Amino acid sequence: MFNTPDEAKEYVIAFTNKVKSPHDIDSISNYYRNKIDIENDDNKKIALQKKLDEIDTWKDSGEFKQGNYFQGIDELLFELIEWRAIIYAFQNVDTKKKPFEKSGFYAQWYLGAVYGIFSIIGKLVSKDSRDISLRMLWKDVSCIMLKEGACTQLEFNYIKEAMNEKSGRFTNENSKSFLFRNKLISHNEARPIVKWDDVDKDLSLLIRIWSILIAWSSFGISSSFRTDEQAFLGLESMLEISEIKALREQRQRYFKKVDTWSKCYAHSGKEDPGKGAFSKISIREARK
Repeated sequence: MFNTPDEAKEYVIAFTNKVKSPHDIDSISNYYRNKIDIENDDNKKIALQKKLDEIDTWKDSGEFKQGNYFQGIDELLFELIEWRAIIYAFQNVDTKKKPFEKSGFYAQWYLGAVYGIFSIIGKLVSKDSRDISLRMLWKDVSCIMLKEGACTQLEFNYIKEAMNEKSGRFTNENSKSFLFRNKLISHNEARPIVKWDDVDKDLSLLIRIWSILIAWSSFGISSSFRTDEQAFLGLESMLEISEIKALREQRQRYFKKVDTWSKCYAHSGKEDPGKGAFSKISIREARK
């Protein structure tokens, strides 16, 4: 599918970044058309044409025409981490008023966060070839990354097995969080209790896979998280100042976990001496 590592890196960048306009998706389509024109290998031509057909089908869809462009894997992961970091903070800070128990508004926020997190996980591990999922992106470029030394053979083997569509991590049999997602969102069955440690176990693998892709294809991530002030804005009437301070500290603690997951081998948990996706986790400055 790719003649050079640089072509594969361009492919990763195209699908991790957010599509902001029709021009962006036209550029991706033109990239594939040019590749098809110069490709001599029939099998590669077929693979490229399949991707181009999928993109053209999406361009003709009602969602695209209404301006609903795909978010890009970076944006999906950042939004997932933002949701989870706030929930983690409330898990680890005991507040007097217990907003999620006593306030209907906050109870609804929590339910929305749960749906948001599990919806994004579903998008990231989608097996549908028409989706720009983390699973499909890894499948497309992981072999060439291995040859380039972007990951070790042991980690490659571990991730390949973990992302196997039938027997890997993200099946109802092997992932409690994925089972929860399927019961709650896909099939609307009786709602089980969320086990956030199980979610973090799966999320750590997804973040590591994404980190390998980003570190190999670019100089690192330039996006940033919201400030703590932005994240907890408007809670002053419900929470004490000391509680908000503690929540901010716990949110930062979760970001440190994310940073650690991005830099540690998926198969062993030991730190990878190479660079990760983050040179430094940055926080967006609040507007003055």
